[in-house]
Amino acid sequence: MIEIEVPATSANLGPGFDCLGIALSLSNTFRIERAATTHLKGCPPQWAGEDNLFLRSFRHACSILQTSVPEIAVEFVSPIPPARGLGSSAALAVAGAAAALLLQTGAEGGTELACSDLLRRPENLDFLLRAATDVEGHPDNAAPAIYGGFAAAALAGQKIIVSRSALPEAWRFAACIPDFNLETSVARKALPSSYPRSDVVHSLSHAVLTALAIQKADLSLLSRACEDRIHEPYRRPLIPDFEIVETACRAQNAAAVWLSGSGPTILAVFEPSVPEKTEQSLASVIAARARYPWHIVPLHADNQGVLAHRISKEVSSV
Repeated sequence: MIEIEVPATSANLGPGFDCLGIALSLSNTFRIERAATTHLKGCPPQWAGEDNLFLRSFRHACSILQTSVPEIAVEFVSPIPPARGLGSSAALAVAGAAAALLLQTGAEGGTELACSDLLRRPENLDFLLRAATDVEGHPDNAAPAIYGGFAAAALAGQKIIVSRSALPEAWRFAACIPDFNLETSVARKALPSSYPRSDVVHSLSHAVLTALAIQKADLSLLSRACEDRIHEPYRRPLIPDFEIVETACRAQNAAAVWLSGSGPTILAVFEPSVPEKTEQSLASVIAARARYPWHIVPLHADNQGVLAHRISKEVSSV
């Protein structure tokens, strides 16, 4: 049996629309083994059919590898909330491709070291990015989920250009997650078909500065660079309480605040020196003012990305 772990991600980082993302310390786990018939455990019924994103990615990766599609049993352990802007879809796509790769090479019958080393080979990580991006449509969530840390990715015809660096371990993040969801398709429809040149230049310059701020671990620069005109202004009206949550984060001395992916999660980053009870204070302020319930989840960097293990213990529910 193989166990695959894929971290949550936050894409865009303000001005880095569809090209920048970070990996965070919240992971979905997938346990896979060969079976007589394919079946899923721990997946909501509405997503447990043949159109399940994990299965779609698994089949697509098998087709790239030019192998037959084996029958599998999959158990999902999914703390990353769906349709909240934390990369739950990318986690499914990455895990499906990783499962295809590992089963194709027989890693489930090898040693623990062979399984993890195989997945972390550069050529195999690149394969995962290609397969997951084919399914997702863009690499901003898949790249950090695979490589870990901070990743910048761009489509160049049929190729994907990607570069990653470590995300500062000392930075503290607070994911403000509401009880309601926001489908990516709905969030994309809110965007205009064209933009003024000034907004495009603003986005390009601030995205570059955002990337440099992360690479230099410079929160002061990030606080000035993390400002967007491409997607956030058009998606804010879709998210009740946005201004309340953003204001509360800044009142708690957040260095930067951005809409995570297409939302509705709002992510804030804090200096390491910010008191440990900041998240509790933030939760109290938001609860007192917001119309909807919001959950504040403290997070930190995930600089490992996707991981895989061979486990010998039987998981009876699979």
